[in-house]
Amino acid sequence: MMTEKKELITKKNQPIKAITQQDLHKLKETLEKLQSWVVVLEVIDKFFKHEKETLNKKKIMQEYHANAQIFEIFLDDFLANTNNLENQFEELRSREKIHF
Repeated sequence: MMTEKKELITKKNQPIKAITQQDLHKLKETLEKLQSWVVVLEVIDKFFKHEKETLNKKKIMQEYHANAQIFEIFLDDFLANTNNLENQFEELRSREKIHF
């Protein structure tokens, strides 16, 4: 009995790369980390758009420094997570193709 070697292919006759459920979970987790910043960024955005409030220099300085610290934390986290996404993407792109 001869065994036939089959290959899973795409519409353009290219072999399909092996992507596991764990790979998808890792990508989703990284994306969720980035998405978790939305509420905090909206608060910072609101601070910088508070044009109608009367100016209280002391309050503005305190809020500015607090928001600057939050932004620094966000930037570090954002850069780390985007770098992580790039690495995950490159790993998936270079993944071995499935052959049957």
